[in-house]
Formats: sequence, structure tokens, C-alpha cells
Amino acid sequence: MKHSFALRALALLLCAASLLGLSLPAQAETDSYVESILERIALPKVMGTGVFEFEGVAFRRLYLPEYVFERYADSSFAVYPGETDDRVGEIKRILNSDKASDLYFLENELVTYTQIRPEVVNFFDDHLATLFETIYLFFGLEGKAPCLDELTCYLIDLLKNVSKSKDNLANHPEIIADYRDILHDMEAVYKYKLTKNGTQGTIARSGETDNMYYFAQTDPDWAATPFEYEHNGDTIKDRGCGCACASMVISTYHKVEITPRWMCTFAIQDNWPVSYGLPDEYFPGIVDKYYSSLETERYGTVVHTPKLLYKSELDMTTLADQIGNQGYLAIIHVVRGAFTSQEHYMVLADYKEIDGSGYFLVADPYVQPSRYSSLDQLRDTGTGNDGLIYATADVLYRDCKALLLFEQDRNDFPLFCRAETPLTFAAIGG
Repeated sequence: MKHSFALRALALLLCAASLLGLSLPAQAETDSYVESILERIALPKVMGTGVFEFEGVAFRRLYLPEYVFERYADSSFAVYPGETDDRVGEIKRILNSDKASDLYFLENELVTYTQIRPEVVNFFDDHLATLFETIYLFFGLEGKAPCLDELTCYLIDLLKNVSKSKDNLANHPEIIADYRDILHDMEAVYKYKLTKNGTQGTIARSGETDNMYYFAQTDPDWAATPFEYEHNGDTIKDRGCGCACASMVISTYHKVEITPRWMCTFAIQDNWPVSYGLPDEYFPGIVDKYYSSLETERYGTVVHTPKLLYKSELDMTTLADQIGNQGYLAIIHVVRGAFTSQEHYMVLADYKEIDGSGYFLVADPYVQPSRYSSLDQLRDTGTGNDGLIYATADVLYRDCKALLLFEQDRNDFPLFCRAETPLTFAAIGG
């Protein structure tokens, strides 16, 4: 191979730097340092500069020798968004935080629970495409169209193999910290991009996204999980509407999938269940005790304590503006009526005008549309998700008992850089 000796020299040099904790110095020093090495061994400069800007924030780069891109310029395979391939499933499993117990990815939700369910694990979904775009950005490959090819697999291998080098880095906590910081920045940019391009949320078993975090109490993954009151044998499917609604709202604000299983666990642990499921006070309680500052160290998201409003305090016109224009979310507590034959919780996720009439987008955690009445005031969303329904303000107010209002924009997402220095990766295979 051309420049074989020099390539191996660079590989060894960079590998030694990373394994010995010799992370690169500040940007100006970094560029000079790398340039001097490359000049001595007559190789092209690494791609990109030490710092790049995204949405007005300066982030640190993951350095990659330019010859790597040239080596993989002609890939033997390529899988594109919307396609299904076993190799997609392999990559998703590597990046999934629930499965990658030996990687530092464990701390970062780069591939979610709903992306690796059997129906969609091999499907190249919109989230994975955005993640690949983000990885390319950090490696200095702006403009590369997202696809699963040899270069993309190589980049993920780099991240995975450096993660597995943690035993070798045990005496060098500074490079571990640098690595974790850049992974956190990568996750933050990824979640920011999902939020801004309207593809945030869970992945349905169809592979689609509703631009929201939606969890059903009737989902077979947790429907049979016990959720009892006085040993009555009930499950999440029977009485877990509050757990599912809390999952939807808190996941939305933190941009992390928090399933109804977790909400059920904490509800039982803290003795919240009542005869109809959960009391209204559960929602501020679960936020204050467990989820107000979840992930703050990761990327700065917070959930404020929701305001409990009873029916007599509600102004539906004001609520429509808050949900539709200010980005607030709300959990509505309804009694028997258009949506249920007993007390029930649902999420108010949006508000819009349709054919001259105003409708709230209701995320109903109990998927069984046939039970709805007052169909003249309800409207199908056309999304294919039977848990979503449009409802008029009148029918919601009529059936309302109370409402938990989250007074913050569901689309807000802080963007800042944690890493203080770029990192250099050695080429695999030299």
C-alpha cells in the first residue's frame, strides 16, 4: 500500500496518544501539533479543524486521517434510509444503550428501545439517518449523505473499540473524561437535530414516527406488568394510563425514552396507586423526586413541576394557546364520557385549526378507538396511530375532572459543548 510505512507510523503514534491519555491541546496548539507530525511523515492533513460550529455553538472534533476516507470511498455495500437490512440491526444493537453494557455508550441514548424492537430493528429509520449525519459532522465529513456503508461501519468501530479500551485507560481518567464529553456532545447535537427537524420521539412498530414520544398502556411489551391496588391482580393495561402519560410527557422534555415500566416501578415503590390508578398528585410527585433534573449533567434538560388545575379553573381558550403556540404539554384527567367508561388520563400534545374548527391532539394511552363516543366532536388524525385522536375543547372540558399543566416548551432543547479538546483516533488496520 502506498505510504505503508508512514501510515503505520501515524497509526501507532495516534494509538499511543489515545491509549496513554495524550489528548490534544487547545485548538491552535492542536493544529500546529498535528501539522508538524504529518509534515514529518508526508501524509495528508487530518480532515477538518479541531473545532466546528453548529447552530452557533463551537464543538470539538474527532480527528480522522484523510486517507481513511479515501480508503472507503468505494464501499462494497450501502444501505439507505427507508431500507431494511440485517446489518442495520447489527449497528443498532451496538449503539443501543440498553445492550451495550461494555461500552461508554451505556451513558448515551444513541439508539433507543423502540428502535430495536423486533419489527423495526433491521429498518433504517429517520432517527438512525440523523445519528449518522451527526457522527459524520463530528468526524469532519459534513455533506456526506447518511447511509450504512463501510466508512460508517468503520467510524462506529472506532468509537466501539476505543470504548473497549477502557481497561488500558484506567490510569488516564482525563482521556476517558474527554471521550465521554464528546459522546455527550454528539448525543446532544443528535437530539437537537431530531427536535428541530420534527422527527423526535418514539419509533412505531411500522417504522414511522409521530414527532412525539408516545407510549400505550396496552403495548404488549409491558401491558401484563403487575400494577395492583390492594392485591386486585391489575396490570399496566388495566390501570396504567397515568404511568403511560407520565412517560410520554417526561420523555418529551428530556428527549430520552422512559417507558411506563419505570413509572410503574416508582409508583409502586412510593405507594402511589389508588382505586382508579394514580392520583393527580402523583405527577408533580414523580417529577420532583425522580425526573426534574434527569440528564442535567448530560445535556441540561429539566422538567418543571406541573401545575394542578381543577375543572373550575380551566379556560380552554387560554389552554389552546398554551398547547398550540407556547409548546406546553398537559395531562388531562377525565371521567366517564367520550373517551372512557371510567376515570382516565390522556396527554394533550398539540392544538390546531382543521377545516375552520379547533382541535386538541389527544394522546390516549389506551388503544381501543371503538370505545369512543361523541364521535361528532372527535376526529381521526390520519397518522395510522390509533392512540392519537383530535378532540374539541367542548368535549374535553365536559369530561374533565382536573388537568396537570407543564408550563414549558416541549421543543426547547439546550445546546452547549462539554468537551474542551478534540480527540484523535488511530486508524484500524494501519
